[in-house]
Amino acid sequence: MFPIKLHFLYKRAWLKASLFLCVCMSFYSIEAQILTSTILDEATGKPIYGATILAANQYGVSADQNGAFKLEINRGYTVTDSLRISSIGYEELTLPLIEKLDSVLYLTPKVEDLNAVFISNKKLSIEEVLLEVKNRLNVNYNKDFTKKELFFRQSDNNHTDNFQIDFKKSSFKEIDEAFVKNELSKVPKRSVFHTEVLGDFYSDFDDHKLDIKKANKLYDIYGEDYLADFYATLENILNKNVKKDSYFKIKSGLFSFKAGADQSFIENEELIDMRNEMGKNEEANANFFLNLNRKAMGKIFKNLIYNEDSKLNFIFKPGRYDFEMLDFIEIGNDLAYQIKFDPNGNEDFKGIVYINMDDFAVLRVDYQNIKPLRSIKLLGFSYREQGYKGTMIFQKGANQKYTVKYIENTQTKVYGIDRPLKIIEKNKNTKGRRKQNELAADVNFGSTVVTDYKVLVYKTSQITEDKFDQIIENKNEQPKNWKKYNPDFWKTYSKSLNFDEEIRRLKSNLY
Repeated sequence: MFPIKLHFLYKRAWLKASLFLCVCMSFYSIEAQILTSTILDEATGKPIYGATILAANQYGVSADQNGAFKLEINRGYTVTDSLRISSIGYEELTLPLIEKLDSVLYLTPKVEDLNAVFISNKKLSIEEVLLEVKNRLNVNYNKDFTKKELFFRQSDNNHTDNFQIDFKKSSFKEIDEAFVKNELSKVPKRSVFHTEVLGDFYSDFDDHKLDIKKANKLYDIYGEDYLADFYATLENILNKNVKKDSYFKIKSGLFSFKAGADQSFIENEELIDMRNEMGKNEEANANFFLNLNRKAMGKIFKNLIYNEDSKLNFIFKPGRYDFEMLDFIEIGNDLAYQIKFDPNGNEDFKGIVYINMDDFAVLRVDYQNIKPLRSIKLLGFSYREQGYKGTMIFQKGANQKYTVKYIENTQTKVYGIDRPLKIIEKNKNTKGRRKQNELAADVNFGSTVVTDYKVLVYKTSQITEDKFDQIIENKNEQPKNWKKYNPDFWKTYSKSLNFDEEIRRLKSNLY
């Protein structure tokens, strides 16, 4: 699946899909600045894998296993914009974007200072603490069906790493090498999509329902005007050249398949017509927004630490990690063990967990991967889950059960394609040769997508399975689409207006 969500519903989907793959999967601009450097631990001199690099609060990448990064940003930032570099356990480094970047940058290990001395008669080892955590999971956490009143935000930053097209052949006189190069020169190299949802999420670990109260989508203003012109140009070319009763052979190396002129190019509910995404086609796939956000929330909640299938398995498989007691720390009104964990073998994550000293509930966990989680390279296609990090914060409810209060998760994925592509129009109702038109090119494309999820849960209440079965999702609520964020949009929902303020309070609630 490619990083841009496409569902080709056009009458002649084959050509638009192919050209969109070749031309619009990423955004291109020659007005850009390339930032490169290597991030090292100031104390040890070792590379810091997975460090986050954020420029002007818009462009983000993660450092590789050698601590190196390459970040290309468009011109247009101001003298007040900064480059921010951060990683768990280190002080954040902030640098002015207008200054030249050093080839090596150092992060200083964070020193946690206690504001008070805590005295306890409990002298438990780390192993005993973790065993207590595991034994009390069913007591401390609710694993049955719940209703969560929440605010969900997803931000996608799609950046092109490389893009080359070796034009081979075209029977369309309007589509030639000059046409492709001209189109590539017009589009930005990055795209940003931003979604906010206020609603009720009903779920256990496996089943999910979402009732959306209100939602909006914000799109990168750099790409919308170009896409409108590009689609209009394609419509004109297709109307002049392609017969309505044609069918098409799409070939890519060893692969080949047949598609009709009125058939969708890709049948996948996670791919949507870009024009619909840009607010141009309101009627296409009315349930797409609901389905997409329900699935995204379901995956996020399924990864909570008390689920045995969670990526963070240090509770269920402690033997695969090395633990270090850092401190005793106060979180709100609770005293907590502050324990660092690092994999001692093939596990993927390191982090810090905060465990209540009284009831051994996990109050918070900060984590990040130390190596790519998954890497696939096959027949010219490549995919790598480069970065995965975040925070989970839990609070005790009125029923003395802990529920998740806040989730933050940032995922960095790298996509690539290096394959030949050929599309042939054929028509069995035409006398003579069935072959009508042909378009061929070699495509070499690479893209990095950084997706940031934030979930703030205002209230959690337990429900029965029967109640869950009776819930009917609201499929009529569609998001409002904006080129520019409208601050008045959430005025009638006071909880949403305090979203960022509440996140800052929760994340800084360590004393």
